[in-house]
Amino acid sequence: MLTLKRTILLLGFIGIIHISSYSQSNDVGTWFVYFGNQKINDKWNIQSDFQYRDYRFLGYRNQFLARGGLGYNLKPQNHNLLLGYAFIATDTYDEFDINTSTKIEKRIYQQYLYKNKIGSNLLTHRFRFEERFLPNEFGLRARYFISVQKPLGNKNMARNATYFSSYNELFVNINETQFDRNRLYAGVGFSINESIRVETGYMIQTQKNRTKGQLQLIVYNNLALKNKKYK
Repeated sequence: MLTLKRTILLLGFIGIIHISSYSQSNDVGTWFVYFGNQKINDKWNIQSDFQYRDYRFLGYRNQFLARGGLGYNLKPQNHNLLLGYAFIATDTYDEFDINTSTKIEKRIYQQYLYKNKIGSNLLTHRFRFEERFLPNEFGLRARYFISVQKPLGNKNMARNATYFSSYNELFVNINETQFDRNRLYAGVGFSINESIRVETGYMIQTQKNRTKGQLQLIVYNNLALKNKKYK
C-alpha cells in the first residue's frame, strides 16, 4: 500500500507539471534524459548520458546529446576523475519559418565529482571543463553542478523509496570570461531498486537574455557491469 501511494504521488507530480506547462506558456520544453554509471571495479567506471530535448512540449526538436566517459575513483565510490567525449546536434527553430538547420558540436571534457552526506541528504558536487568544437568556432567552458537528494519517509535511497531532488548548475565561458547560463531544477523521484531510479521535475534555464522552462523526465541506471557473485 505504501509503494502504491508513492507511485500515485510521483504520477500526480508529473500531471501537475504537465498541466502547469500548458496553462502558463506553450514555450515550455521537454527533456527526456538517460544517465548511466556502470561500475567496472572499485576503481574504474563508465558514465554515459543520452538526452532528447524539445523546444516545446513534445514538439520541435531542439537538441540530441550523446555523452560518455571513463572515470577513476581516487577513493572507493567517491572523488571520481573522468575524461569524456560528447556529440551534440542542435536544431534551429523559428515558428515563422519551417526551414531549419542542424549545428553539430563535438566536445572533449574533464570532470571531478565528489559526494557527501549531511544527515539523510545526499549531496553531489561536479566540476566540469569542456573543450567545444563547433563549426568555425572553438570554445572553452567551465561548469559547476551541485545537487541534493532527500528521501521522503526513509533514511536512505533503498528500494521503493520516494525522494526529493534539486540541483543548480552554473556555466561560464572561459575564453570570454563571461556568464553563459544557469540551470535550476526541482523534482521528485522513485527508486525501483538500489540501481534504477526514475525522476521527473521542472528546470528553469537562464541565459544572457532569455529564461525558459523545461519539463524533465529522467532515468538513472547504476547497474554494475560485473555481478559481484562472479568476482
